[in-house]
Amino acid sequence: MSVPHAGLDDCLQQYIKNFEREKISGEQLLHITHQELEELGVTRIGHQELILEAVDLLCALNYGLETENLRTLSHKLNASAKNLQNFITGRRRGGHYDGRASRRLPNDFLTSVVDLIGAAKNLLAWLDRSPFVSVTEYSLLKNNIVQLCLELTTIVQQDCTVYETENKILHVCKTLSGICDHIISLSSDSLVSQSAHLEVVHLTNIMPSEGLGMYIKSTYDGLHVITGTTENSPADQCKKIHAGDEVIQVNHQTVVGWQLKNLVNALREDPNGVILTLKKRPQNTLTSAPALLKNVRWKPLALQVTNLLQAIGYDKLQDDTLHEHTLNTNITILLLNSVNNNGVSTSF
Repeated sequence: MSVPHAGLDDCLQQYIKNFEREKISGEQLLHITHQELEELGVTRIGHQELILEAVDLLCALNYGLETENLRTLSHKLNASAKNLQNFITGRRRGGHYDGRASRRLPNDFLTSVVDLIGAAKNLLAWLDRSPFVSVTEYSLLKNNIVQLCLELTTIVQQDCTVYETENKILHVCKTLSGICDHIISLSSDSLVSQSAHLEVVHLTNIMPSEGLGMYIKSTYDGLHVITGTTENSPADQCKKIHAGDEVIQVNHQTVVGWQLKNLVNALREDPNGVILTLKKRPQNTLTSAPALLKNVRWKPLALQVTNLLQAIGYDKLQDDTLHEHTLNTNITILLLNSVNNNGVSTSF
């Protein structure tokens, strides 16, 4: 498997020749590390993260499609919340606990917080789309999880002792666990246990002046989500495209992780039509009709980025290894604020 060129971010194009020269296969890319990327000339940590995140997206698509549903994602978030609780209580039982005097959070503690936010983000990606976004109970649960995650990122910025910070985080974790338990308990709702599936859609008879009639918004990490269709367009008339669907392939080319402009080029490549592979969330009878244009994205409050970096000690690190680890931690925390691009959906 060769490294695909078309959808790579502009900043990554410079590394293509290095991967081709070393004949990096798909299997090697699957297990590639920061050190190996550096040996391939990818020295900037931000560029390394872009590559690793793209690989993670493809892995999640390949391995999680048949098993991922609202129940399993709730179990994972519940486990992360309880792991963080156990981490805190375990620290306090230790003989060298200094949380009542120290005001600096240890890096392994922050890593656990990052894991928790990552698990929450995966669950929110489901709750934030059709059909869940139109069900009042799930919409309320989603809003509660968002607020708790924002509270979590605020807590780590506050100037107080580690002990006080831990107490606040324990409260958040217990509340999140309660929400997860509630979702898991909804066993009578088939939406909780249904997994996503892939569906191939053929769009033909495209009028150049009208386009496909889809509105697509790309998330920060390269997921392309359909937010609606225009009435009587090819996308609307096919009756197979709904708000919340993810565009996985265009004309059999995987586009997960691509920049939006590269996706646009792929969609417009063949004027006679396009073949889309869509990842579709569960649909109930009330929300199965194709959706017209509407924005279903939630909008988190802006975070104080500079203060957050200072709060978790990034600005004071000296050791290179610790510096890289904490930088990755910072990036992951801040991604929660980037998961929703608040710009206007692009039409095709």
